[in-house]
Amino acid sequence: MSTGRRRLGWLLPTVLVVVLLAGGAGTVVLLREPQLLPGRTATVVPVVRADVVTEVRAPGSVRSGGEADVSFVVSGVVTTIPVAPGATVAPGEVLATLDDAPARARIAAAQTALAADTRDITAARSAVPVDLVAVGRFEAAAARDRAELAEANRQLEGTVLRAPRGGTVTAVAGQVGDRVDAGAPTPDDAPSRRPFVRLADLATLVVRAAVPPRDVPRVLPGQSASAVVDGVGDPVLGEVVGVEPAPGPDGAYGVSVASPLPPPTLRVGQAADVRVVVDRAVGVLVVPPAAVRRVSPDRATVLVPPPDGRGPNRVLTVTTGIADATSVEIRAGLREGDRVLVPRDTGSRP
Repeated sequence: MSTGRRRLGWLLPTVLVVVLLAGGAGTVVLLREPQLLPGRTATVVPVVRADVVTEVRAPGSVRSGGEADVSFVVSGVVTTIPVAPGATVAPGEVLATLDDAPARARIAAAQTALAADTRDITAARSAVPVDLVAVGRFEAAAARDRAELAEANRQLEGTVLRAPRGGTVTAVAGQVGDRVDAGAPTPDDAPSRRPFVRLADLATLVVRAAVPPRDVPRVLPGQSASAVVDGVGDPVLGEVVGVEPAPGPDGAYGVSVASPLPPPTLRVGQAADVRVVVDRAVGVLVVPPAAVRRVSPDRATVLVPPPDGRGPNRVLTVTTGIADATSVEIRAGLREGDRVLVPRDTGSRP
């Protein structure tokens, strides 16, 4: 056998082994990445331009834009409540009163004691020689009685609960005959610390949303917002006018949304579904969320079919932006009109 035939004899098996190994490697890749295989499990969609809007959604209710909680600063028994929920009051108007007899008796006793102190001081100064020790003792007693008189007058003034501002009475927590403690509405309401009277400015209404801690960092005053309010109909459009710096008892942060043109059917207490627009991209390149596989917060991969429909699909890395329920913004890696694959079964895609 010639040298050329011997070389050809070992060369052909070697080439065959190399081809088989390459084919095996390709088979392994395709088995590990079955999405690279052309098939009927995906839909081809074009890259298009659209708007992407990211929202924070939270439950809420209609509240007064200005509220005042009013309670007695002294303890006593309620004698009158001249207002009821729904009443309109002016600043300084009487909301409720307590029995002032104890305070008046205290004032009378302090006045009597102070008058006696004055007489004692005068007598001590008129003595010859002047009894300086007695004068000092009587002046100290007079100082104590003046302080007592001032406190008694404060107690008497505190028996009258007045409106600190104009508004509408929305709640009254007590009734005539109840005994209230200073700062507490009624005995049965003491744990909740509800005010004795609550006033609201019903001319200025807002929708107050309860935003969870994970979302509140993205909510800022001035952001556009909308609210679907029970019984109102069309969504109420407005903007965020306030974000509470601390959470409430439920752990959520209060976010107030005001509308420049509130509907006339808006009422305090109506439930609402609030949406705050925290980010918006207009006219950007987008693909469906099911078309991307996230690898980092701003990077993902997409599957691109072959131009001629033959051969395996390509995995392409793209830079992503904001996303909503229907679109993911593509900032780099694709052009308008490019095609990507959207798997029909997305259960295994993160």
